Amino acid sequence: MKLRGYWNYYGVIGNSKSLQRYWKEVQKILWKWLNRRSQRKSYKLKGFDMMWKNWGMPGPRIVEGPYRRQQPHPL
Repeated sequence: MKLRGYWNYYGVIGNSKSLQRYWKEVQKILWKWLNRRSQRKSYKLKGFDMMWKNWGMPGPRIVEGPYRRQQPHPL
């Protein structure tokens, strides 16, 4: 899935605001295209939210952990 790959690549510490903004833009664009199907709105907000949850779209997440200093290798 495209979103999961995006979260894995850009899900670094300190980038959560950008991930959240991207998530909202994806929802907005999908809402727009689904409602272009007729002159009336095809989906109301409540129905769109139910459909979004039913699809199980992965939400934004930070996948990178905090950095740790590596211990020197014992000889």
